[in-house]
Amino acid sequence: MSIPFRLDRATLVAVAMLSAASLLLIACRRDDASSPEDAAEAVVARTVVAEEHDARWVLDHRCVVCHACYDAPCQLQLGSAEGVNRGASPDAVYDAKRLTPQRTTRLHVDAHDEPGWRALGFHDVVHGPAGTADGVMGRMLALGRSAHLAPGERLPEDFPLALDRKLACPVADRFEAYVDEHPLGGMPYGLTPLAEGEYADLVAWLGEGAPSVAPRAPLDPAVAHEVESWERFLNGDSLRERITARYLYEHWFVTHLYFEAHASGPFFRLVRSSTPPGQPTREIATRRPYDDPGEARFWYRLVRIDDTLVHKTHIVYPLGPERLERLRALFLEPEWSAKAFPPYGHAKASNPFETFDAIPARSRYQFLLDDARHFVATFIRGPVCHGQVAVDVIEDRFWVAFLDPDWDLSVNDPRYLERTKALLDLPAEDGSLAIPGEGLWAKHTANQRRYLDVREELYEAFDARRRGPPLEAIWDGDGHDRDALLTVWRHFDNASVERGLIGTPPETAWVMDYPIFERIYYDLVAGFDVFGNLGHQVATRLYMDHLRMQSENVLLAFLPESARQPLRDAWYEGATDEIHHFVNRPISEGHGTRVRFETDRYVEELFAQVRARSPEAAGPDDLLNRCDGSDCLRPGTDALAEQADAGLRPLAGRRGDWVRHLPEVSWLRVHADDDPERGHVYTLTHDVAHTNVASMFGEKDRLQPELDEVTLFAGTLGSYPNFFFDVAAEEFDAFREQLLGVHDAAAMRALVARFGIRRTDPRFWPLLDWIHADVRQRMPTEGAIYDLGRYKNL
Repeated sequence: MSIPFRLDRATLVAVAMLSAASLLLIACRRDDASSPEDAAEAVVARTVVAEEHDARWVLDHRCVVCHACYDAPCQLQLGSAEGVNRGASPDAVYDAKRLTPQRTTRLHVDAHDEPGWRALGFHDVVHGPAGTADGVMGRMLALGRSAHLAPGERLPEDFPLALDRKLACPVADRFEAYVDEHPLGGMPYGLTPLAEGEYADLVAWLGEGAPSVAPRAPLDPAVAHEVESWERFLNGDSLRERITARYLYEHWFVTHLYFEAHASGPFFRLVRSSTPPGQPTREIATRRPYDDPGEARFWYRLVRIDDTLVHKTHIVYPLGPERLERLRALFLEPEWSAKAFPPYGHAKASNPFETFDAIPARSRYQFLLDDARHFVATFIRGPVCHGQVAVDVIEDRFWVAFLDPDWDLSVNDPRYLERTKALLDLPAEDGSLAIPGEGLWAKHTANQRRYLDVREELYEAFDARRRGPPLEAIWDGDGHDRDALLTVWRHFDNASVERGLIGTPPETAWVMDYPIFERIYYDLVAGFDVFGNLGHQVATRLYMDHLRMQSENVLLAFLPESARQPLRDAWYEGATDEIHHFVNRPISEGHGTRVRFETDRYVEELFAQVRARSPEAAGPDDLLNRCDGSDCLRPGTDALAEQADAGLRPLAGRRGDWVRHLPEVSWLRVHADDDPERGHVYTLTHDVAHTNVASMFGEKDRLQPELDEVTLFAGTLGSYPNFFFDVAAEEFDAFREQLLGVHDAAAMRALVARFGIRRTDPRFWPLLDWIHADVRQRMPTEGAIYDLGRYKNL
């Protein structure tokens, strides 16, 4: 990020007389003119190239932070020139009440020019009614500057911030009516205003018609060679190669692919194109990756991503020589054959166990295990940008492990999937139009009961002496893979996943086998249509109930038989009769466990043994949340981080009134006393306790606030921060003690007034810029723009 500077009037005149080459040299700076008049002259002095460059920085760091993903207000996505030119739409992508599927409006996919988007109901936000420069976006920016929000103060109580608020989505010729009704509804919405120079940059750029930059530079020759190599691999002619490529595409279509030798990008999407490699890509648009492409011949192509990268959708996956060798070893070297290419269409292709039956199940499972964190991330950072109902199927924090392939009968016994694959059907077989009602639950519940009966029968035959599973049946990452153990958080209407076992021992945990892992992916990612109707979304959520309970049951099989039912009863306290009827089926009845326990803290002890068995795969100890009182210095930390760690540890796993007043995700910067730019950022997650998570509705009635806890994370966790705190090291003890003393809303507001960064705080944007720069420095591959759509008004 470049440093802002000021230009006086004389300098502006000189700038106006510079050659075009000289202007390009200063285009990387952002000008903070000293007055509106100076800003106007600065606008005249700029070239189109300079305007686009300056405006692009402001768009990325002040606009994209709210206008990205499917939950961008009015579908106005500002991360690319195409998104700006597409404009806005009054149709919300997330509509929990729609009875029929909505037409898809995916940027770069469903239309490719302005007439195409106008036909889909999008309106211009750049130009005025008669093609003038006073369009909606410019007038929204001007309205935002006139809002006069009190700096550092809370927004008015009635200021609409809820994600499901009714959006006006004004058009240019009716903008005055919007102003009358929403005098505080300008941009940036409900946030501290833009700096003078930032505002001038956007006004200048909009005044020129929001021009895009010159054509993008060609790919680096080394990158272009990698693209050619991978497209050649993915477009092999043999039947085995075609089926393998289809399996990879259905698992990579939401992924941002990159090459290991170029860790900071560029990034690519994998698409199906009607044109072969070497020609411009023409993506074939379908609702789902397994829908019929409708082409006699198509090709898999890597398309460069030029949009601003946003954390929510920036789910990265490396490609390189070792990856290519691994994929060949998994999919092409084993002996297998297929009689025909599997059919497309949701009725049959929604079941991956039928579609890819020819590929050895062990290969498919190992493919998922190799990058388990990535695929779990696609569950929760893929097409579901928000939705309480979508994620309230999981606990607020839990640990995840996987059944070792050597102990998973679904990949070792050919009879297993042969007998069960028809029972592993998924909701997407009904397409995007499902009829709400009891049938949604009953249809799949019947199949799941039959499936579990067969599963139990086969595992009983495998373990005739009923000794139960040993510790070795939990995958150890082959001794080195850090994806073997994961932690998942729910943040009310979104979620996160990280490697390792983070936090104090949670109430529940999962062990996934191959049928569970693959079905979650096809339920929540490949088969989920964000534009589908209410019934489709409800069916997707209800099916996840089965998969959660099955994951819990695999875990329970490792525990003493006498402990299984009491633990499950505790997890489903107050659940409905229908849920109890399903979960109360016997869990490995009559089977013991070969895991030895010395305490009655079974889940905690099990995972401690798993960690001890493979410390390299388990990763470093969580010394923030589980310090045992001895040496708790995290490797690689400096003195400031050590001080912050020590001050934070008393909060880990602690309960009390203060916890319930914290938002779901708080980011805390602890900075040096003499240098605010030198600091470390931490995340405090508010882990909300429930009696159970077995129902889509009535969540408030199932809360247990007295059991809520805080988990600490070194770094930025989540895609949607709810609040920032900024504390000098010398004041950290005071911050912690005041936080622990919060017992009501007034006390929380006092804490925020002293240490918090409210939406209207002039320090808001500088701190966010610092966080983005810090993340990109620490994680150049995964670093991306965070979303402010859930930032609280505390």
